Amino acid sequence: MSPIELSPGREAGYFLGGVGPDVLPRFKETRMIREILEECQPGFAEVVLMLANNGATAEVYTMFEDIRFAEDGNVVTFMAEGGTHLHMHMNEVREVRFIHNTNAEGLPSYSLWFIDNEDQPMLRVYLRKSEKEETNQPRHDLFIGLQKKYGESLAIPS
Repeated sequence: MSPIELSPGREAGYFLGGVGPDVLPRFKETRMIREILEECQPGFAEVVLMLANNGATAEVYTMFEDIRFAEDGNVVTFMAEGGTHLHMHMNEVREVRFIHNTNAEGLPSYSLWFIDNEDQPMLRVYLRKSEKEETNQPRHDLFIGLQKKYGESLAIPS
């Protein structure tokens, strides 16, 4: 795992003008989403972040290690190498789904979906099969543990 170089004065877990990881968002709803993301962060490793609508799909292949939270607690930024990043407005999330199934190749598939108030995915996080075979079982265990803790679907009150 190669470390991601950050701009001077910016560290992983911080957003421009942001706060450290020990400061939680003010709102219960976004705090729950932040807690879920922080639980996923140490073990998800290789992921695909996916945004889609009726006309386009964007996929970002990255390591799930540089996540930054805005000071107001409503926006999370997922950073990737080279400055690529995605912002998600956590206050727009109405449901979080932990999806575990079998893909077309017969392999296990793990994903975390953030659903909006129209029951549409805002952002999907797919765990990629690791090139390091020894990391796949711990990632499976982490995901199944999160699914047991939160259920397959967790409603976020508006």
